[in-house]
Amino acid sequence: MMRSIAQAVRLAGFTLLEYLRSGRVLLEVVAAVACYVVLLRPTGAPMSAGYLFTVLGLFSPAMAIVTTSYMISLGDRPQGYIVLAHNVSRGAYLIGLFLAAVTVALAMYGTLCLLAALINRATDLDVTGWFLATLPLILNVGLVAALTLLLSPLVLGTGWRLFVLALVAIALSSNVIGGPVINQLTEINPLLVNVLRAFQTILSGPLVPVFYGYQLSISRAFAQIAAWSNLLAQCSLLLAFLGLARYAFNQRDLLFSAS
Repeated sequence: MMRSIAQAVRLAGFTLLEYLRSGRVLLEVVAAVACYVVLLRPTGAPMSAGYLFTVLGLFSPAMAIVTTSYMISLGDRPQGYIVLAHNVSRGAYLIGLFLAAVTVALAMYGTLCLLAALINRATDLDVTGWFLATLPLILNVGLVAALTLLLSPLVLGTGWRLFVLALVAIALSSNVIGGPVINQLTEINPLLVNVLRAFQTILSGPLVPVFYGYQLSISRAFAQIAAWSNLLAQCSLLLAFLGLARYAFNQRDLLFSAS
């Protein structure tokens, strides 16, 4: 176990070095600076902590998706055969890509926090409040990165990816399918609506910690036990996503992209 962790950390370091040498980091830096200039720059009115973490809670997971996709492209190359041939486990290879992607996303998050603290500090935010708000945000970054890794061509085949995406679409459809649409479906086939609602309820369960974590980052309301329970749920969901990705990667035929 410790050997696999050490291998994953070393692979993450090598991936980050290649990432820096490629110059791709400039795109992430430009995106972070643009986010600050557009949404977080001083405007004459004091900025609240709630607004700051509303922006960061949306920007950081989005950055995690983009960065993880790029790290996957670095790992999905014929050079990966050489790495795996030198007694490196598939799990360590996959987790190394994940750690590299999360490191970059969190570095951009830290950059935005630093710019805000130095130039446009939130008036109602102290170090303790920042730390508490950061906990669920970091876990959301990890969850989004792990889900992106799970849904990549490196881990799942086309059929399984479409199946998982369909489940996610059904889980999120409660925010899309409603009002007049549901009324029309109810008139046509009430049983279909009941089945749809049942599937939405079941499949949306794993997404609850993500959305609640986002709200928790904004409110920083850690006085209730539900807040700490949600952090535990986020950690459990993160481990589940990584475990599924590792299992699927171990089971499928290893075929890296030729490009």
